Amino acid sequence: MPKTIITGGQSGTLRRGLRDAFANAYDTAAEQTKQELAPVMDIFPSDTNQEYYGYYKSAPYPRYWPRGSEVQKSGFESVQFSVVNYDYGVEVEWHKNDELDEQLGKLRSRAADSGANFAYSDTSAFFDLLQGTTTFLPGTSTAPDGAVLYATVDGGSAARFGATNGNLLTSTGNNSFSSSSVLRADLWRVVEQFMLFQDTEAKPLWPKAVLDQGYIIYYAADNHEIAVEAFLLNVHSYSTVAAGNIPIPNSLMAGGVNIELRPTQHITTDDAYVFLKGAPHKAIFKQVRTPAEEMPFDENNSKESARTLLRSIIFHEYAGYGLFLPYQTIKLNGSS
Repeated sequence: MPKTIITGGQSGTLRRGLRDAFANAYDTAAEQTKQELAPVMDIFPSDTNQEYYGYYKSAPYPRYWPRGSEVQKSGFESVQFSVVNYDYGVEVEWHKNDELDEQLGKLRSRAADSGANFAYSDTSAFFDLLQGTTTFLPGTSTAPDGAVLYATVDGGSAARFGATNGNLLTSTGNNSFSSSSVLRADLWRVVEQFMLFQDTEAKPLWPKAVLDQGYIIYYAADNHEIAVEAFLLNVHSYSTVAAGNIPIPNSLMAGGVNIELRPTQHITTDDAYVFLKGAPHKAIFKQVRTPAEEMPFDENNSKESARTLLRSIIFHEYAGYGLFLPYQTIKLNGSS
């Protein structure tokens, strides 16, 4: 019977003479991570430790202008907010002799992969902001209207985006993912809620051209089967035998609703997070003051390394994450 041999440990290195066929077994697809987040997160450059942002509320709409009277005047209202940059970093350390004795020649290059892993930091930040957690970020954030990312009302206690329940809906069933039919009905409510959003002049916010581009849905990985049944099956059920077993079409597909599924282990609840694909602005953004940089240390540039023979690479990024007005996204509380 073949044996499985485990060598090394937390601070050990690979056995000398091993082939490198599996040396990159845990490579992460950093560039793919960036591409996946592109539809839901914007990235901007930053010029200082704290960036100030502002936007104007909706432009006024024309009204009837009676002859002989003055045209109605309306000024622009504006909103300002700021986002702070923070330092993010990691140091990878190894002994000089480990690098000399390691015949794969991979130790230093694998340590350098930590720099590429900064791309995954954006994923960690995204899901922190999405769920109001601090597993990666130093704190939670509020949107420019004074409310958190998902809320029924804004900071002034008005219906958020002019629609009752704002961008936070609750399942009409006991649980959105209890069945495909419940989930499908709940998503129809989300689609209709986007249609109810208003600008600050109480006019419809989203034109049909944006809504028709479809939706991206994030949810827990262990709910993927129900999501596929709810959104991707042409026929979701059949009528009774007495009625002739007539197939009942999927109403979302029949209605031409374009849905992209994004199951993820970052979500462990029965909630779902829905984003408009065609929104011109994203709810979540990153500002980059200093892109990820590599700082290597060895006996040539570090007294500590010369004394201990410990070499290392520090990777550092100076950046911030924040929220714009989140009218492009709706959270569906899975449990009522």
